[in-house]
Amino acid sequence: MSAPRGTRRTRTFALTGSRTDRASGEQFTMHSTVRAAVLADDARSIPEEWQTILRLCAGPGIAVAELAARLEMRLTPAAVLLAQLLEQGLIEHRPPMSDPDAMNIDFLRRIRSGLERA
Repeated sequence: MSAPRGTRRTRTFALTGSRTDRASGEQFTMHSTVRAAVLADDARSIPEEWQTILRLCAGPGIAVAELAARLEMRLTPAAVLLAQLLEQGLIEHRPPMSDPDAMNIDFLRRIRSGLERA
């Protein structure tokens, strides 16, 4: 959601509907993965920013860390925003991996590769 230089960008506070409570996004960690439950084209009545997230989450899913990087957003506001999408049934969430799985070098390389593409 990077805006070209000189254009205005929606503030995170507005994107999250002024919700700042950490509890609404606590189920998401940087290791969590999310996947779109609906196609962005089928959800034209939702905010444009949400449609962007659905496009990024299409397919097998995306790690929250990678999604936040592509949105140029910090993890906490991204998690709050994802919690809203989850409440609406627009995304599916895979809980965070256990510590041994999260230390899997192949998984970490995939995240890094995704961040490099962003």
